[in-house]
Amino acid sequence: MTSSYLSGQRKGLRFFITVVTLTAIITGTAVTPGIAAAAPSGPDAKVTTSSSTAIYKTFQSMLQKKNGLPAADTYLESNIKKVTTHHATLMVLQLENARLKTLTSMTDRLLVPNVQDKMLKAYQANDSFTRLMKRTQDSDLRALLKEAQDSGYRLVMLEGSLYPIMNYAALVKYTSDITEDISSYIFIMMRETKNLPADDGALVIGYQEILLRALSQEKFLELHPKSNRAKQVQDLLNSYTLYTFYGLNNTPLFDYETNKMVANAQRGYNGVLQRLASVDSEFLTKLGAFMDVVKEAKYEKTAAVEKWLEQNVPNVADAGY
Repeated sequence: MTSSYLSGQRKGLRFFITVVTLTAIITGTAVTPGIAAAAPSGPDAKVTTSSSTAIYKTFQSMLQKKNGLPAADTYLESNIKKVTTHHATLMVLQLENARLKTLTSMTDRLLVPNVQDKMLKAYQANDSFTRLMKRTQDSDLRALLKEAQDSGYRLVMLEGSLYPIMNYAALVKYTSDITEDISSYIFIMMRETKNLPADDGALVIGYQEILLRALSQEKFLELHPKSNRAKQVQDLLNSYTLYTFYGLNNTPLFDYETNKMVANAQRGYNGVLQRLASVDSEFLTKLGAFMDVVKEAKYEKTAAVEKWLEQNVPNVADAGY
């Protein structure tokens, strides 16, 4: 592995620490990057292009087999130190793509009425697939839940039903062996899927957390504008821009009855702008300009506020917000 790989890993660590530091500034907690930000192991001088290619091709063939996700993941974990950074990154991206592709069929299997009934009967709040497996005596259901878990999904309750979603925490084990941008992308997505931002048309995370996620997405795009996952992160940032300036249908930024900005948003936005006043961010600059207009309107959604939104956060009606 090359010096550019090590340089990239150092950049990845800086990106992760930047996000953690922003969190610490806002919440007042200590900065503790932890295991996920640990320095990667040294380069493997024995890696050759031919051996790396052979492993890569074997992985691809395993991934294409029916129900091949668990075996492909196990193979990748066992061999990722034996391949080039390029091949390691490709395999992780392909694993993500395969999991996303298979997610639809796994969702359909879990939403079969009698399967849902059995799951809901055994389910307790915040259950994982593992905990749910321990509570059911149905061997077929246990096998299905294990397959879902081993295929890279986690269990969530959404609108009264149990769904599988992507478990990006299961990809963190690969982040020290891939390119810095994809490593950073995995951390962004892990945060996104560990605590989903919305449920049933309502925001379920705090206003400061919304801003922190938007800032990490903005920083990613600043550092990696040509990343293979830049579009996915840009789509996320577009969503978080709407969350920030409009809210969602069941949690609007401005109360439907009073037309006033909700109190938690006032405190959250003003607090972040004050604490991160020295941070160079186009997103925060836009938020600051917005809050100046809102304060002038005494936190009411006046014609002046609506005009500013129309001019600076366009296409909201088309997006369904």
